[in-house]
Amino acid sequence: MSASAHEHHSRRILDAYESDRGVSQRSLAKELGIALGLTNLLVKRLVGKGWVRVIHVKPNRVRYLITPAGIAEKTRMSRAYFETSVQFYRQTRDRIQQQFSVLSTDWPGDGATGLPKRIVFYGAGEVAEIGYICLAETDLQLVGVVDVVRTKPFFGLTVRSPEHLDGLALNGQPFDRLVVMSFGNTDALRAEVVA
Repeated sequence: MSASAHEHHSRRILDAYESDRGVSQRSLAKELGIALGLTNLLVKRLVGKGWVRVIHVKPNRVRYLITPAGIAEKTRMSRAYFETSVQFYRQTRDRIQQQFSVLSTDWPGDGATGLPKRIVFYGAGEVAEIGYICLAETDLQLVGVVDVVRTKPFFGLTVRSPEHLDGLALNGQPFDRLVVMSFGNTDALRAEVVA
């Protein structure tokens, strides 16, 4: 497990102790999706650094309290996590804008036809949401969205399952390009689209 993953888990542990929910290491492990032994190791490190204090309630029961130093460290970790997330968002937005620009520039025809450049998103997750925002700066027109899992509307558009794709039509509505909006496994996505 990477150092950033440990910091992420440590931040969440500090958050749980700060909220004073009386959580056990077992419930923390389950909530974090990590092994109980790793949770125990991370809690011991937090105690060793003075960010968490252990209070013995009963001989076989302890309670964990976050210290002022722990609150300060949790704040630092949260700020660093937020800054990393914003940086990732910017990089993703720039990459999508660049690809949309290439798609629009390389569109067949001389551009004088005035016909809309109709696209369908394949994927309706966070990447597609960033892509939707980027569309405002293009001449591309989103006419549909396909997703394997999501069923709720995507910015007012009905999300269809892949079974609704038939060549260059989605549920009978024509489009010109299918744009994959995911950073998932390329080979798996290609196989999904082809199927």
